[in-house]
Amino acid sequence: MTDILIVARSGRALATSAHQAGYRVHVMDCFVDEDTKTVSNFTHQLQYHCEGFDQTELMEQVKGLVYRYPKARLVIGTGFEKTPELLETLAGIIPVLSNIKSTIHSLKDPVALYDMLRSASINAPEISLTPPSNSDGWLLKEIAGIGGAHVKWSSHINSSSGSAYYQKYMPGKVSSAVFLARETHAILVGINEQLQSEQFNDMPFLFKGAIKLNSVDEQHRQNVIEIINKITKQTGLKGLCGVDYIVADSGEIVVLEVNPRPPSSFELHEQQCALFEAHLACFDGKEINCQYRQDNLSKGYVIYYAKQDIKINSSIVWPNWVKDRPSIGSAIAEKFPVCTVHAEDESATNVKAVLQKQLNQIETIIMAEQRAA
Repeated sequence: MTDILIVARSGRALATSAHQAGYRVHVMDCFVDEDTKTVSNFTHQLQYHCEGFDQTELMEQVKGLVYRYPKARLVIGTGFEKTPELLETLAGIIPVLSNIKSTIHSLKDPVALYDMLRSASINAPEISLTPPSNSDGWLLKEIAGIGGAHVKWSSHINSSSGSAYYQKYMPGKVSSAVFLARETHAILVGINEQLQSEQFNDMPFLFKGAIKLNSVDEQHRQNVIEIINKITKQTGLKGLCGVDYIVADSGEIVVLEVNPRPPSSFELHEQQCALFEAHLACFDGKEINCQYRQDNLSKGYVIYYAKQDIKINSSIVWPNWVKDRPSIGSAIAEKFPVCTVHAEDESATNVKAVLQKQLNQIETIIMAEQRAA
């Protein structure tokens, strides 16, 4: 049996996919939730700070695993956006299946990304490294930030650090696409609507979740296919990747961000094909039997964030539509993710309604447990 090591801020989705594909799974992430433990042979909770993983801890843990499983391969998820050079260090002790440092740098550097998109005739919002003369209608974003918590209205910020940039706000529907990149061309896996949380006033663009769209306009689909192929050809991308974009009222697509690693929403499209196998095939040069297809089922997930500091007790009974269930005894700070709730239905509208109902239910369950503790 082949050993796969997954390193990510949250490795549950990748671990589940790898487990279902028949691999022996080892996970190092920041949560080590109950779902991840269920599908993994080994787990280790990593420390994570504003710049990424603690390098010393990560290297020690990886070396220990490689000693026990010398033929293991490493698959990465989120967490290396700001420190892609760490992947080169890891590659000295274990085969690493990821995009190379220069590719990640070019896609996470706002100026390089903007220049690449414009040179490929892909619409992108205007950016600036210095405060615009009129801050109205501009966002302040952290370079290589993830999750949306770092995105603010620039008019509400008095000062910024050298690790931030300004981006012109684009109205429209926030969307994303999951695709498989083969260096010179790309295969569209699926398209999502992205949801933004309204839970915290100081985080107006906090990522709430995603809904797989089971009905997409043909022109929209073709536009996305053209965009992901241009990006892949320009950058030499490999593997499962994602692109976030805005669909303007005119139907125009404006690219916001490119993620050169498996996006969290890939699991919504798992039924299309074995996506973990397809991800590995992109690096191994093997054939991929994956193509975009519309079906009659929409599915989605949203994140429940803690409204106050909470502790997870053994008495909590999780509904079966909850994933990323935190370990018993976990202390979760206010505004941090607690778990995700999942739903599927015949339309995206119905899925949204079910998800909101489930969010309300899970909050009732958790808050009741806090009062009883």
